[in-house]
Amino acid sequence: MNRFDNSTLTETGNKPLPIFFLQLGNKVSLFFDKVLEQAALTNGAANIYVLTDCNFVQYSKYNCIDISRYAYGTTEFDGLYEHHSKNSFFFEKTCFDRWFMINAMVKALNIDWFFYADSDVLIVENLNPIFENLKAGGYTGSTMRFELAPGRSITSAHSSFWSSSLLNDFCNFICNRYRDKEAFAALLEDTLSGKFLDNTNMSDMIMLDVFGTEIQPAVLNLFSLEDNNINFDFNVNVAYNGHKHTFAMHPVYKVKQLLKKADAVYGVIKDSKVDAQLCRFYTLHFQGYITKTLIPIYATPQNLKEAITNRILGEYNFTVRKMRVFKNQVKQKAQNIARKV
Repeated sequence: MNRFDNSTLTETGNKPLPIFFLQLGNKVSLFFDKVLEQAALTNGAANIYVLTDCNFVQYSKYNCIDISRYAYGTTEFDGLYEHHSKNSFFFEKTCFDRWFMINAMVKALNIDWFFYADSDVLIVENLNPIFENLKAGGYTGSTMRFELAPGRSITSAHSSFWSSSLLNDFCNFICNRYRDKEAFAALLEDTLSGKFLDNTNMSDMIMLDVFGTEIQPAVLNLFSLEDNNINFDFNVNVAYNGHKHTFAMHPVYKVKQLLKKADAVYGVIKDSKVDAQLCRFYTLHFQGYITKTLIPIYATPQNLKEAITNRILGEYNFTVRKMRVFKNQVKQKAQNIARKV
């Protein structure tokens, strides 16, 4: 039986966990530098790996791997992929391709385990104690399964633990599902019907959700760790974090109300009967055009000067992007009115 026991969440002497960030192309995610600095602060720069295809000097403080060397990992899938998404072909195909390239890379470099994080995820805690307990519990990895009702779910991997065997099984499952025309057609029908929380784009995350429900690998749903006062954030824009609690929201930023204390970052539980009950966060996911601007504000500064600089950076970019969105909305409304005249 798989179980997670946090009664011994202490640092171990075992081999540290590699943490992978994928950054393809010259268009770098806003404040990715802050994301890397934060991960290095909590988990050590020696354990941070930037998987990229350019700007290698820019990431010289970390382990930098040319992921394009492992593009051959997508060869089989290239001949199977069908595009059924309103997103661009490049975006959706790349979301799939990352898993095949990483799969080829971990095989070539003999990497047994890793943690994958999107480029807008702040890692605010040391992940090794979680990792060691996850392995001790008999798990082969983790996902973030967000379920609102039986049969209505979506699974994300923007912050996830992977064994090499789990990743290989997932890649094989994707190819097999695309290869099986009847099974793929049924999945596409489910997708278009809105079964996956109204996500109607065929994506790697829908495939991951089906992989979890059909194959039932021994994976830990990170949201369940909320019971242990451990939170891996689904999205700071969302009050409900996929398990039990609903969190208070910031009145201006419209993200979870987060308190940065000396020992950790906490979310304020809104549904608690106890005043200002707090729950500890291990990661924060700043998804969205406006929300990414807040990354410096919630990153851990090393001194007062950096704290002030981060606050100014965040507030300035938040205001600029907020005004830009407002301006575009006004422009769009004016154009709609003009068409009706």
